[in-house]
Amino acid sequence: MATRALDIRGLICPMTWARVRKELLTLRPGDLLEVTLDHRPAVPDIRRNAADLGHDVVSALNEGDVWRLLVEVGSDP
Repeated sequence: MATRALDIRGLICPMTWARVRKELLTLRPGDLLEVTLDHRPAVPDIRRNAADLGHDVVSALNEGDVWRLLVEVGSDP
């Protein structure tokens, strides 16, 4: 299992999900993607879109103006 970090601070929707999705496509099932972002409206969008594709947001931490999401890559559809 690998863990990769993706810093998308400064981006807003829909680019936040586009960057996360692009990165998820390069990972294998069971890998983790740690996403750092500062656009709060993207948090529920990333969570929902990831779940729709079979991935799981295992944690979402708010650190002031910054969010850190940990996404576990699901099985290939």
